[in-house]
Amino acid sequence: MEQEHKFTVKKISRMAQSIDDYTTYSKKKNLIWAFSEFDVTRARETLQRHKEETGESVSFTAFLINTFARVVEKHKFPVNTIRKRKSKFYTFDEVDVMTNIEKEVDGIKKPVSYTVRNAHKKTLREIHEEIRAAQKVKKVSLSSEKGKGKKIVKLFPKLPRFIRKMVVHRIFSNPEIKKKIMGTVGVTSVGMFGNDLGFMIHITPHTLSMGVGAIGTRLRKINGEIVEREMLGATIAMDHAIIDGGPATRFFQDLYSMIVEECHDKEWCFKSLKI
Repeated sequence: MEQEHKFTVKKISRMAQSIDDYTTYSKKKNLIWAFSEFDVTRARETLQRHKEETGESVSFTAFLINTFARVVEKHKFPVNTIRKRKSKFYTFDEVDVMTNIEKEVDGIKKPVSYTVRNAHKKTLREIHEEIRAAQKVKKVSLSSEKGKGKKIVKLFPKLPRFIRKMVVHRIFSNPEIKKKIMGTVGVTSVGMFGNDLGFMIHITPHTLSMGVGAIGTRLRKINGEIVEREMLGATIAMDHAIIDGGPATRFFQDLYSMIVEECHDKEWCFKSLKI
């Protein structure tokens, strides 16, 4: 007698199908990955102190976007650069950071893509409030920008798959359209607060994207003493057709310094929270 199988069938959402289209195309890029641990002890203590004093919980993602965008601005070429086929590089002045925010849909928390435009000009306070506002609205726009790009994104999931593939090819072939749809760089996470340090290997449509893993504790030697520090596992995914090892190393070093130390003295970072 044949065994009866019990299962539940759920329809794949149009948005999920769209993400699959972008991911499939992104796999064609010459991606390489670099892994590092960022000491976020001081940053987390500062945010915790702010919460205790004001009751406000500031987005840690906003902090990462804030620092990340400022370093990207410093390394606009080749980091904030999009290649047009095999002939030209488009280096943009605006640093538009695509990220994923968590929204509750029908009682279920789901990640939604959102682009913070001109993130390199915004303070931590401004980015935090923008992300919180995007999380609260019923239907989140995929970016803070207005215009044709928003209309294309809204229409895209409703198109037949073969047409979507042609649209994706068009987007990836035109740097200006690509920037309008998905920004210039990315910050994505899989859950930053796990039980131990963790990393992610992600596929990205961007020239450079930071994948945020989990935060864990590690023993480090500081000023001759062994101390426990909170370390963030981070992965930088890069298009090797645009970014070589030397520029990648310099970007990585500047990003580490900014997250660990430099941001604490900047008016656009923690000081914008009035700490």
